[in-house]
Amino acid sequence: MLPLITMFHDINDAYCDLQTQKSHYCEWENTRNGMALAFQMPILITHASPYRRVLFDPIRDANPFFHYMEAIWMLSGSQNVDFPAMFASNIKNYSDDGVTLHGAYGHRWRYHFENDQLEEVIELLQKDHKTRRAVLTMWDPSYDLGADTKDLPCNTHIYFRIIKRYLNMTVCNRSNDLVWGALGANAVHFSILHEYVANAVEVNLGEYHQFTNNLHVYEEWVDRYTKFPSRWYRENPHFDRWEFGPDNIKILEAEQFVEQGLDSDEQYRCRIIRDNAVPMLQAWLAYKDGDLHLALHHARGIHDADWQEACIQWLERRKEKQNGGE
Repeated sequence: MLPLITMFHDINDAYCDLQTQKSHYCEWENTRNGMALAFQMPILITHASPYRRVLFDPIRDANPFFHYMEAIWMLSGSQNVDFPAMFASNIKNYSDDGVTLHGAYGHRWRYHFENDQLEEVIELLQKDHKTRRAVLTMWDPSYDLGADTKDLPCNTHIYFRIIKRYLNMTVCNRSNDLVWGALGANAVHFSILHEYVANAVEVNLGEYHQFTNNLHVYEEWVDRYTKFPSRWYRENPHFDRWEFGPDNIKILEAEQFVEQGLDSDEQYRCRIIRDNAVPMLQAWLAYKDGDLHLALHHARGIHDADWQEACIQWLERRKEKQNGGE
């Protein structure tokens, strides 16, 4: 059996390589969502450069608007489903009441346990760089174990550890789909959380480890991926971007943006909301109105080069499809 490679500098390499490697380590299993190829052992994926988080694979066609906005929604601590559903309407299928999400990660981080775990973890790491007690939990056994809900947390705990002024983060996951979860949405919002905490503590961004007890690929996605991963990050090793952290995103403004969007009476001042989220939302709304030309115009105004490129590519694919149907 070939050695399993699970350390990567680029989410695109990770996506392609693990899709390729699965044939050596997986067996078919019947799940509640259909047949899936599942790795037969727990898998630890290490992201050596967590900020290289944007998946460009055109077959996967990941929605960059949803991924970026979901991360901001999580930092805000909201559990209201309306905001993420603007960008991915099927997320409402996981709401038990059509209003909230039972297992919303951001709400678990900041409100569910009646204390702001995110702030407490930051304070703990600031006081003691050698602490082994910086644990952020998302699984509540009194709330989740045996619960009849559509939305149980798949990611259960997060461990933070500082080594030589680099903040490493390990996320524990009970069950994860490689395509949509592990190397889709999860790789974005957890690496953004990681970066936010590192900057709040004023240490360097270290490695992001994803530990998955059951990593799998559903049948319809087993052979659907680009054989050669995007080279965007290799060709652009240094690119403009705003790092997530208290200097560039204020939690209160994240909350305001999630609640009010472009209708806020006050101008957004923090860089990530003002320079990324606002033009991204403008592009999305133009796309939903059917104006792809205007959507592309707004997308070109996104500050972060990787997210700008991903949004433009995503919109261009829709433009090509639209033109092909005429």
